[in-house]
Amino acid sequence: MAQDELQAFVQELAAQLGETDEQPIQLLTAVVENCGVDFARQLLKETQEIEAQGGMMVKSGQRRRTTGGVFFYLARGRVSHRLRTKIFGVQQSDKPKPPPPPPVPAFNWKERVALIQPLLAESGEISTVKITLIGRPGKIETRKDLVITTMTHVAKSPTLPKGVPMPPPTPTLYTVYIAAKQWRRVEDAAQDPDDTLIIEGTASYDPDIQGIAVFAMSVTSKKLEQKKREGQKAAPPATASERADAPPPFTPRSSLPLEPLPPPPPEPVPEPQILLPNAPPEVNQKLAELYAAASLYRQKVATLASKPAGQQFGLEMTQKLLKNTEAEIAAIEQRYAK
Repeated sequence: MAQDELQAFVQELAAQLGETDEQPIQLLTAVVENCGVDFARQLLKETQEIEAQGGMMVKSGQRRRTTGGVFFYLARGRVSHRLRTKIFGVQQSDKPKPPPPPPVPAFNWKERVALIQPLLAESGEISTVKITLIGRPGKIETRKDLVITTMTHVAKSPTLPKGVPMPPPTPTLYTVYIAAKQWRRVEDAAQDPDDTLIIEGTASYDPDIQGIAVFAMSVTSKKLEQKKREGQKAAPPATASERADAPPPFTPRSSLPLEPLPPPPPEPVPEPQILLPNAPPEVNQKLAELYAAASLYRQKVATLASKPAGQQFGLEMTQKLLKNTEAEIAAIEQRYAK
């Protein structure tokens, strides 16, 4: 089609669409030049049909599109992405983009009191508190059925998740209350400068002492744990007669399937003293957590084993977890042994 014929067709097309401004006429020219006269005529026919049926609303639904607006809407949807960009350019979204959310301020330790004060009005609740102390006791005070000692701790650059602030360098005082019966088991270990106590229990704040009061539930030491593992490895397997005397395993009813106890998550522990001098701090931290987990598993095993045979749900699973934990401890100690 000659240029003058093309311009005459565009002018006729613009008149039928009601477009008189220069910009829409330039768009019509681009559509005809790139897509052809037949394409433009087909779009004009569809546009007229849409107008006869009541027209087409804009995306917001607030008004009808103009006749030319319907034509251009159909054109955008029929051409390729390359031609759409060539004819109409890069189209901006009809819906404005929402403003970006305000940046979250960084945590400042000195501002914590003002930050925490409003939280106290809706404080949560804790059902159980567990704490593990790994270190050496101070001076001992003895009372009937009770031993009391104090220990202090200063965080020494622990490895913490991103965003968690470093603990302040102020020493934290722990007053530890240990049953005399439990203390007698670790008394020699407490005298050994090369050994380290592992104390597990519950805790609360003592305002009169201005420190943490720890009420011990179990007390052991690194060397006692290692000796226990070595004894278990050296124990001979049960004889046929011993196995024959053992009570038969409990078989639950099909309607009450046994569910294995989930492994108790190791509680976060304070930074330990150096347990393995040749190991990096993160390995000693991991080892301390494994000691705590192993001790907790032993308590569960003892509790489950004390129940009647038909009520020892999860005993075998807990024993396996204990065995795996002890194997992991042994592997670390062997790797970093002197």
